[in-house]
Amino acid sequence: MTNHHVTRPVEAGDDSIAAVEADLDTTRHQMADTLDELASRLDVKTRGKEKAQEVKQRTQVAVRSRDVQIRSGIVAAIVLSLILMLARRKRRLSAE
Repeated sequence: MTNHHVTRPVEAGDDSIAAVEADLDTTRHQMADTLDELASRLDVKTRGKEKAQEVKQRTQVAVRSRDVQIRSGIVAAIVLSLILMLARRKRRLSAE
């Protein structure tokens, strides 16, 4: 993270002191944000839990998708069986 920060010469007066204080405050906030980001990246335990939760969710989605495919296959097999049974019955009736 590269910030090109231009320093201004310090001048005597209240305006320049206020500007320097504002600049310092901005720098402190940027540093705090950077440290928070680094701390979160180094928190292995939390990152591991987040990754485990992500994998669990993906697995659940995959299982649901597979269940839907299996159920669809079962329904298709039942419908096909019914169609075949009706076709046989129709042939028997027309043969008689």
